[in-house]
Amino acid sequence: MSTTVARFPDISQRRADAGPLQRRAIRRRWRLASLAATVLLPALAAAVYLYCFAADQYVTEFRFSVRHEAPLRMDGTATAAMTASLGTSAVSPLAVITDSQIVIQYLKSRQVIDDMVAAGVDLDAIYARNDTDLLARLRPGGSVEARQRYWRRMVDPFFDMTTGIVSVEVRAFSPADTRLVAATALRLSEKLVNAISNRSHDDVLAYATQEVAASNATLQAAEATIAAYRNQHAVLFPEMQATSDTLVEGKVRDTLIEAQTTYNAQLARGAATDSMQMRILSDRIVAMETALRGVHAGLAQSNRNTDASLASVLSEYGVLHLREEIAAKVYERALMALQDARNAASQQGVYLAAFVRPGLPQESTYPIRWRVILEIALLSFVGWCLLQLLYHGIRDHID
Repeated sequence: MSTTVARFPDISQRRADAGPLQRRAIRRRWRLASLAATVLLPALAAAVYLYCFAADQYVTEFRFSVRHEAPLRMDGTATAAMTASLGTSAVSPLAVITDSQIVIQYLKSRQVIDDMVAAGVDLDAIYARNDTDLLARLRPGGSVEARQRYWRRMVDPFFDMTTGIVSVEVRAFSPADTRLVAATALRLSEKLVNAISNRSHDDVLAYATQEVAASNATLQAAEATIAAYRNQHAVLFPEMQATSDTLVEGKVRDTLIEAQTTYNAQLARGAATDSMQMRILSDRIVAMETALRGVHAGLAQSNRNTDASLASVLSEYGVLHLREEIAAKVYERALMALQDARNAASQQGVYLAAFVRPGLPQESTYPIRWRVILEIALLSFVGWCLLQLLYHGIRDHID
């Protein structure tokens, strides 16, 4: 009797111990089932979609750099000095970066889509085909914003700041369509860069032409003013007339001094003042003094045809002549600038140098199926871990 009674606690203890073990096994099975549902099912669904329905995407690329060429100048010395001061290229690196960014922003904009359609490329026939999977194709009849977002997914430009090279990657669902879209995008980019260069040349040429016209008008006005001044004072070249009058004054003065010296010498020798020779010398001295006063009157007092003195005429003429010389130099510089603008317009100052052109792809690059499946599995596993941490935290808080 005692032995039988002693066995009952052992059976009840085993039953009591079997409860937690069974609950742990159930929780383990639920954990594995949730792991399979959270990780394996999304990965399996992605694999079915990628290998059975996803369309192959072909990729091609083109690479280019925006180049600047310094224009030919009329003044070779100035150009050489400028080039020496700036290095081998007289073009600012900021201009290259700015023009490259303009091309990149153009390739991302709505304008390039409109230009593509205008160039004859049917983007709906390329990207909205019925045989393409629903997730990758373009929605037919979508909004402009949706088309632009889709375009940015399929065309990816990148600018390398260290090298100044622009790389553009283009995707499509067939090799021929991929090369067509890439070649058209490259051609439109070249057209854009050429338009930028032509617009700059046109602005510089128009400004240089206006400067030539303005400086020519100023020069003609200065020439007309100095011609009227010459006619008014009856003097063609006041400098030459003043020089001539100064030479005449010098000769008359020398002759007068010589006559006065001879007259004084004759007096010292005892010649009579009323003799014929002395009277001739005296009359000569008087005549030369009168001539000298006349020359002085022409130089310092007044011009014979006007009331202005030759000195004042010469001073005012110098001012007018200086204005004429300045206007002539400004006109000469304007002509040189116009020729420089024409030289710049005759050559391509900014151009797109494409050293890698679009080719015909042979193998599909996207989607990378194994990578997508692996990423989905890893993200699902991370999500499952977070859910487990949240579940156990709530359970511990309840307990």
